[in-house]
Parts: sequence; structure tokens; C-alpha cells
Amino acid sequence: MLDSLISFFSCIRYRETLIFQTPTLIGLAFFIPDISIGSTINALFVALGSFLVMASIFAINDWADINLDSQNTLKHKDTFLVNGINPNQMLGLANWLAAGGIIIFATLSKFHVLAALGAIIFGLVYSVPIHGMRGKSIPVFSSFLHFGGTLLSFLLGALTFAPADWQNLLVAFHPAILITAGHLVHEVEDYKQDLIAKCQTNAVRFGRDAVFIFASLLFGFSFLLLFWLTEEGYFPSVIKYTSYLYLLYAVLALKAYRAGLTRDNVRHLQNQYRILFAVVVLAMLIVSLLKM
Repeated sequence: MLDSLISFFSCIRYRETLIFQTPTLIGLAFFIPDISIGSTINALFVALGSFLVMASIFAINDWADINLDSQNTLKHKDTFLVNGINPNQMLGLANWLAAGGIIIFATLSKFHVLAALGAIIFGLVYSVPIHGMRGKSIPVFSSFLHFGGTLLSFLLGALTFAPADWQNLLVAFHPAILITAGHLVHEVEDYKQDLIAKCQTNAVRFGRDAVFIFASLLFGFSFLLLFWLTEEGYFPSVIKYTSYLYLLYAVLALKAYRAGLTRDNVRHLQNQYRILFAVVVLAMLIVSLLKM
């Protein structure tokens, strides 16, 4: 029994789940009124619910892609089949994770339930083929799904303590643009595998170079937006200084581009800029919680 549970838990993509949960945490930290027992409990509930929902979305993605991943020499050793989990069990895990998240959000508000359901629907449209097509294979639309899902993720946190208005939606644009750009870089990383699988991603449709350059510009726009938001008073003013870290990203991206956009080079860049962006997110969390 214990071994079965360990096998199931090992199928959860913790790193990706935490990355995509970041907008929720930022929304919570930015709008939390004070550090009290009540607000802390609400924040913990939202964080747990968000984790379960995001984990279910990645589980559905793994379930839907199992045939392709099993044939991929770079991915087949990381599939859930290696852990002794079959596709039906993986689908069951995804359903249980989603149900757990929805139940938690049901104790908070109807909006939380609707936003969580919306994020799950975006994930389903992205991963699961409908009439032979799925969002992942539709250029531009796939990026829209990531953008919309990230908006909902941020609002799950923000609207726990703040009203629904255009200001909150505008603030949500920053993490949405950031994660959308990151996904475009991920498509550049998987270019060869997607090309072989005839998966029409943005990188396959428009080319690796064009998508990589666009993603880098989109990263730059997200930092400019962050700077503008701090100047307008949406974020604490000290946050604007993290915008200058984009210059470091630009140097790293240029180095990767000149070295060639191979899977290994792009993955190395991802590891580097994830540390860079983690510094930005950590600064935002600390400053927001301390109300600096």
C-alpha cells in the first residue's frame, strides 16, 4: 500500500506545479491585509487548493501525452509508466487532485471554484485532443491558453483578499506574460521532438529562432510592465529595481542564441533564468508581506 502511494506521489510534477502556482502566491502576498491567524489560514487553504489544481493539470498533460512521451528517447524514462502506474490510474490521480482542489476552494467562495474550474478547462483544452485537435498543436492559441490560465491562477490568490476590478486584472498581466514567454522558450527546447511528432507548436510553425527572439522580447515587456506598475503605485516602489535584472537575462539569452538553440543549450538557459526570476518573485513576496 505504501509503495503504491509513493509511486502515485512520484508522478506529480512538483517543480512545474510550483512554478505555475507562483502567480497565486504573488496574488496572496500582494493583497493580504495583515498577518493574522484568519488571513494566514485562508492563504494556506488557497495555496493548497492551487497546488492540487495545478498538479492535476500537469497530470492530465502527462496522461494525454503518454504515447508520444513513451516513443521519445529523451522522455520515456521519466513517464509514469516507469513508476508502475498505468494510464487509467494516472487519469484517476488527475481527477482526484482536481477534486481535492475544487473541494478546498468550495469552502472559500464561488469565485474560487469558478476560477479553479476555468484553469482546469484551459489545461484540458491544451492537452486533450478534441475532434483530433488539441490546444498544444494550435499556434498562438496555445499561448493564449497559458496566458489565460496564469491570469486565473493569480486571481485565485488576489481575490481572496481583494475585490474583482480592473486594477487587479492589470497586475495579473505581469505573471501571465512572464509564464507565457517561458512556455514559448520551452517549445523551442522541445522543437525537434515536436517536429518528429508532428505537433504544430509555435516553434514548429514559425521556427525556433523567431519564437526564441519573440519570447525574449516578451520577457522584456513583462519587466517593463513591472516597472510601470511600480511607478503607478500598483506594486511597492522598491520592486521596480528588479526590472534591471532583465539585462542579465538578455546577456544569457544572447549567449544561448549564439551557441545554437539546441535542447541542452535552451535547457541550460531555462535553469539560469528560473533562478533569476525566482529572485524577482522572492523579492515581490517579501516586500509585499512586509508592506515596504
